[in-house]
Amino acid sequence: MKFTIAQIGENRLKRVLIEDKHNSPEKLCDVLKSDITNVAKCYMDDPVVIIDASQDENDEINFNIVIKSNRIKSIGVLAQ
Repeated sequence: MKFTIAQIGENRLKRVLIEDKHNSPEKLCDVLKSDITNVAKCYMDDPVVIIDASQDENDEINFNIVIKSNRIKSIGVLAQ
């Protein structure tokens, strides 16, 4: 069975979030930044990814992600 890029990314993100849940949010931010930067490079010129993790009053961790770029690459029509 072939997986789509979205499925591979989703599976990897689940593994990172579940397997590394005992690690610090800073390490997870670094992993997410690397993955998101690689994806953003497919669609943008020189993307800059900024990720911030904060914990709220319910002990939930919130990730704020900002992607900055000067230009978005043109996206062609994909054959199905």
